[in-house]
Amino acid sequence: MKKDAVKGRAVYVLIMTVLLNMLYPITSGNSFVAVIIYEILYAGLFILGIFVTSDSRAHIAWSVSIAVIWFIAAVIYSLDPTNFWKTQITYIILVIFHINIIWALMRYIFTAEKVTADVIYAACAVYFLLSFFFVPIYGMLETAMPGSYVDNTLGGPVQWQQFVYFSLITLSTAGYGDVLPATMWARMLAGIEVTIGVLYVAILVARLVSLYDVQRRSG
Repeated sequence: MKKDAVKGRAVYVLIMTVLLNMLYPITSGNSFVAVIIYEILYAGLFILGIFVTSDSRAHIAWSVSIAVIWFIAAVIYSLDPTNFWKTQITYIILVIFHINIIWALMRYIFTAEKVTADVIYAACAVYFLLSFFFVPIYGMLETAMPGSYVDNTLGGPVQWQQFVYFSLITLSTAGYGDVLPATMWARMLAGIEVTIGVLYVAILVARLVSLYDVQRRSG
């Protein structure tokens, strides 16, 4: 992968992921316009993902295809969010996209020769992207097996907006206990996310410290 594909762009991925984490509550009223606005912002993340993973024409074509399919599926989902297959297809596309961009950023981080601002931005962006990665996975499980998650404060079926919150809280191991995995499969997924969150931070810190030590010794 060309490092130039990520260099100078990781900060924009980080900004977009933070923005998406801050603005998802605007969709809580199930307003069609609010959902479309949020999906347009998410489309911006897809566009950034295309640039970040653009190491070849084939990869660009693959990334663009994922983005187009997701946007079409997302609009269709917005028109009928209760349809099982529309929901599942949208979630599957999101999983594929997040694997694509996380892999590109991770390769950049762990092949970097020194600690730079771009490496730090990429590392932070991956953390938020890992949180987003589990949102559609939780959504697929809840759609296939309703009642897999419960919200002790809001009640009713758990929506994707609640999964955005639940995923970040789980990844960070905060675990407030308001949204809970209620089945064995749900608990298994939450356990995997907690483990990934802890291991990622530990491995990342070790990587950055070793890079900085090499820089200091050679400088």
